[in-house]
Amino acid sequence: MLRGKMTAILKENMKHISMIVLLMLAFGSTQLNAQVQDETTPGFDFGSPDSSTVDTAAVSEEGDGSPENPGVVSKPYERIVLYIDSATNLITYYGVMEQEESGSDSLYIRAKRWAAKTFGKEIKVEVDKRNQKLTYVGRIPAYAYINKYSKRPLGVFEFKMTFLIKEGRYKYIITNLVHESVKPADGSKTNRNYFEYYYTSTTKIRENDTVLRMADRDINKMIDGMIAALKDPILVDEDDW
Repeated sequence: MLRGKMTAILKENMKHISMIVLLMLAFGSTQLNAQVQDETTPGFDFGSPDSSTVDTAAVSEEGDGSPENPGVVSKPYERIVLYIDSATNLITYYGVMEQEESGSDSLYIRAKRWAAKTFGKEIKVEVDKRNQKLTYVGRIPAYAYINKYSKRPLGVFEFKMTFLIKEGRYKYIITNLVHESVKPADGSKTNRNYFEYYYTSTTKIRENDTVLRMADRDINKMIDGMIAALKDPILVDEDDW
């Protein structure tokens, strides 16, 4: 009798245990399915960037708003920066060169010799011998440099160049810069534009800026040649051999 009751109780407990195990298995399966995300859901990571992060600020040069290089912000065009004299409001190149061993007469002669060689012997010059001052209206060929080995003529660059000479030093000033275009084939007049016009123009910005960049290159090259020509010659000691 007692054994029969114990058997019945054990069977009942086994039913409860089986129910608990089944419930635990069902719960675990639900959790596992919840961790596997459907690829069709909006939050699924496909391993590619979201198109909303593409920067549409980079547009074509035509300014029509169409992307030129999506994701890349194009920088605004930077124009050349030149020195503007505060007193004259003109683009100016200048410098003071110290040469302690050079006499003023020697520097004066060298400056005249260099100018004649660079601008031609017929160049206009204003001479102030008393104040050791020379003023030239110089002209040098203007070019557009296509690459390292190729260039095309742009006309000439014209300017006023002044030398102020003292014992052991001199100052050079280049101003009143003008670009004169290539003479047209029909024989009409050439165009003449001051550098200040190119520098401040709000139209044809890149075209005008290119002329200034080419001029800056050649004017600085000319200045380097002038500085070398006005230096004292190297004296060789005849006994040092």
